[in-house]
Amino acid sequence: MQIKDDWLATILCAMNDAIKFNDTLRNSETVTDVEDVEEWLMQIFECKEYLQEEISKNPQLMSRLEKHFKI
Repeated sequence: MQIKDDWLATILCAMNDAIKFNDTLRNSETVTDVEDVEEWLMQIFECKEYLQEEISKNPQLMSRLEKHFKI
């Protein structure tokens, strides 16, 4: 699968937003199954790590996107 470089910043920002939202949700009193939220968070983190590993193979691209790896 090929992902256009222009889309990577958008994908990373969306993943960061998902992490922030689900972390807040995990600590919410309205959640009945915290383990489901934590499992979903782990999947997002694993996906983000994979993207970081792949992007780091291209140093120029990594330097453009490294700010998006911080939450």
